[in-house]
Amino acid sequence: MRVNCIAPGSTLSEENASEKDIEYRKSRVGDRALGRVQMPEDLSGAVSFFISPDSDFVTGQTLVVDGGSCMH
Repeated sequence: MRVNCIAPGSTLSEENASEKDIEYRKSRVGDRALGRVQMPEDLSGAVSFFISPDSDFVTGQTLVVDGGSCMH
């Protein structure tokens, strides 16, 4: 059995986001290495990796997809 997960950053995922939500997310862009608002599409590469044969020997991992908000 393989168990992996994705830990997204603050993602603008509301279907009808209010101006307040959009402005809040824009205000946090400075906290990221990649200076833009994270969108749901930004997670698709990580999801594709975990469901592809490329990750067949990967298990027990958390892949942080947050545009560089949390860097080690």
